[in-house]
Amino acid sequence: MERSSAAISHRHALRGTLLFSLLLALAFGFSGMVSRTVEAADKEEEVPSDRLIIPPPLEDLGRDYKIRLIYFVPSDSKVKKGYREKADVLMRVVADIYRREMKANNINSRGLDFELDDQGKVDIKLVKGRHPGVAYRGEPVSIERMHQTQTQEIWESSGFTRNRAVLVFTEVGSIAEASPIPQVYSGFAFVSGDIFREEITAATIEEQIKSFFDTKPVQKIGGTEEEPRNVATQVSNGVLIHELGHIFGMLHDSSNPSNIMYYGYHNLRKSFDKKTAEDRPVRFSLPHARMAGATRFLSEDFDENDREGPAIQQFALAKPPKVGDETVQISLKLSDNKGLSSLVCMQRGGEWNDAMVGDIDFEGATTFEKEVTFTCPKALGKSQPVMYWINVIDVNGNLSQQQIPFTRVLTE
Repeated sequence: MERSSAAISHRHALRGTLLFSLLLALAFGFSGMVSRTVEAADKEEEVPSDRLIIPPPLEDLGRDYKIRLIYFVPSDSKVKKGYREKADVLMRVVADIYRREMKANNINSRGLDFELDDQGKVDIKLVKGRHPGVAYRGEPVSIERMHQTQTQEIWESSGFTRNRAVLVFTEVGSIAEASPIPQVYSGFAFVSGDIFREEITAATIEEQIKSFFDTKPVQKIGGTEEEPRNVATQVSNGVLIHELGHIFGMLHDSSNPSNIMYYGYHNLRKSFDKKTAEDRPVRFSLPHARMAGATRFLSEDFDENDREGPAIQQFALAKPPKVGDETVQISLKLSDNKGLSSLVCMQRGGEWNDAMVGDIDFEGATTFEKEVTFTCPKALGKSQPVMYWINVIDVNGNLSQQQIPFTRVLTE
């Protein structure tokens, strides 16, 4: 169910705006880098068709909290042919990974629900921009400008988004950024419309899965250089899974190279080969699966009348970080009127980039006050300050976020 804007207090709305801005700043620092980093394709044996896993068609799960797709085309760009069929193909892959990973982590969820058309295919809304691309991306290019200008026109065209995670394919420029808008159960993930090129995304799901193993050279998304087709298809399809993950409360996590919230999606093909799929070569960590599973986009049991996020009364370093420290002590004081679900904590800096360092399963407790010890990805060094970020979600899918700003690592 949707709530009116009048029901949102000034304090709550302001808090949401600040959190949204903070997460945008966090996303800008790393998420785009994920999409631009491309590994060399592995040389593998040819995979026979009977070994391929073909994701099933999408189905309406009857949820009020769904994924909405937008195709944004500025006035000086052309609409790519077959984008509707290709969007459905891409979402079948995305839905399949989420469904499987929820099951693998013992999360009670049927998976994601999408806005569908009358034929049962994903419904992607075409939004034709009023201006040429440069008006949205700026000159020089500004990721923040791309977010703000496109979001405004999308809202004007399709309505303000409550209860919708919005995935935007844009012809404005190369981008892979995302952030939640937790106070209205929404959020935006932007990816390049280049994904709809024929050599990147096939018109049928069978051909799309085959493309994950095709090493013919194709032009990179958002570039002029070439790369093996299976690199382009795996990364572009995998980035959709990754960016939606941010809307569902997941943070970056370089603690395991197989993590989707790191670079794991470079091996997406292995999840669709019966020979390798059982080993979960591409995965969500248990803490991230638990976080996403508690959101209203994946949860099967929540009180829709509860719209207050967890209160974060304290999130602070218990003592200054020092060179050589292998752990960090953090003071936490949290509460929620209906019960806390889980927490994830990410570290940036200290000689490492974006690793999840700790998590807590609150199991429905209404209060939590404790000094906790999280393990750093490696011993802290002096060349980079450290920053810590937490996402906390309650049992009814309300998300709160907070950051400890960059702190200098002491040498004594």
